[in-house]
Amino acid sequence: MISSVGASATMASSSAAPILLLELAAAVLLVLQRVAAADVVVTTFPGDAAALASLKSAVDAATVPAYSCLASWDFARDPCAAFPCGVRCYAPPNSSSYHRVTGVSLDPAGYSGTLPATVLASLPFLAFLSLASNRFHGALPAGSPLPPSLRVLDLSGNAFSGEIPASLFTPASSLEELYLSRNALTGAIPPQVASLGSLKRMELQHNGLTGTLPRMDAMRSLAYLDLSGNALSGSLLDAPGRLPGSLVSVVARGNGFAGPLQAAALAALPAMRVLDLTGNAVSGAVPGAAFAHPSLQQLRLGSNKLGAVEEAPDGGASSQLVELDLGGNRLTGRLPGCVAAMPRLAVVGLDRNMFAGGIPDQYAARAAADGPTDKWVPFVRLMLQGNFLCGALPSQLRQLKEDGAAVSLADNCLPKCPHKFSFCRGAPQKSNATCPKCFP
Repeated sequence: MISSVGASATMASSSAAPILLLELAAAVLLVLQRVAAADVVVTTFPGDAAALASLKSAVDAATVPAYSCLASWDFARDPCAAFPCGVRCYAPPNSSSYHRVTGVSLDPAGYSGTLPATVLASLPFLAFLSLASNRFHGALPAGSPLPPSLRVLDLSGNAFSGEIPASLFTPASSLEELYLSRNALTGAIPPQVASLGSLKRMELQHNGLTGTLPRMDAMRSLAYLDLSGNALSGSLLDAPGRLPGSLVSVVARGNGFAGPLQAAALAALPAMRVLDLTGNAVSGAVPGAAFAHPSLQQLRLGSNKLGAVEEAPDGGASSQLVELDLGGNRLTGRLPGCVAAMPRLAVVGLDRNMFAGGIPDQYAARAAADGPTDKWVPFVRLMLQGNFLCGALPSQLRQLKEDGAAVSLADNCLPKCPHKFSFCRGAPQKSNATCPKCFP
């Protein structure tokens, strides 16, 4: 007769056996999987390796320093497995034998060479390409579009020349960042760039681009646009719809953009925080709507052909501006009163215009203030030189400390502006013959 204790032990042993067998089988399977994985040699896809080799071959060997990334590319070894820098890879889920190149990023070692078409045409998984700050030259590859997977293209700071190929850009592109600045590119910006619906940042500054800006309102993701230092012309903000409403920053210094700034065009850019058109040929009036814009913080319109400043519709009280530069224009009349009422404004440039009359006490109060009030912050920079301002100096300015706000009243019609005050130093005051009769 089997005791109850013995029966319980027998039942426990029999129930544990299947569990032990399952655990043993799982362990054996895991070992077999590891052995199998060790036997699989994952290599770079041959076409990808060939594209990398073409890039190195296109670089003048004399410009490849021994310490550089490109010098370490030894094609006797597998790129994805052995290259120490410059290449990023991954294994697609549907492939067990090949790695694909997803990123190429060369160090700024002074490489001189060309960009082979195969780098763009034969790397279908490429997501990032940077050759920035080297000496690559010649034309950009034309004839085939950018890889659909490419997110970032950075060719800035080289010597690429010729036109930007229209063939690079198609609606299928996933490009998010395009950097072609500081090259020698010429010709017009191809209208095909407007098909880049995913593009967030486009930097084309400091080239030799000409012509008008293509209509970009379909670029629904574009937030940052820099066109500075080219020879672009035409109008930029003369009508709504020319630029996409998603823009946060528009910088186009040193071009030939002309025409007026329209309030409706500014209203169509509700997210814009920076507008810099310094050094163009913009004419007409500065619309008061610019001062009441819901997001605009930096407005730089210096060195243009502006002739007037409209007052802000609410007197400036709702303005978000932190910096305002209208220097070097053709502005006349009195200094705009709304400027002194803008609560966040700290940097003011109204220099080199034809403003006349006295300096408002509100300007002086903000320049001389020791700290913010419940209505505004102090001016930290107030540039009024090169106008026809006249009359007595506001008493607040006489209290301005040497280490206070940067203020300049040079080259005006202020005979009682002695050099003992720092803000009176610089170019002398205009002669009586030059100055019109002062009006208070």
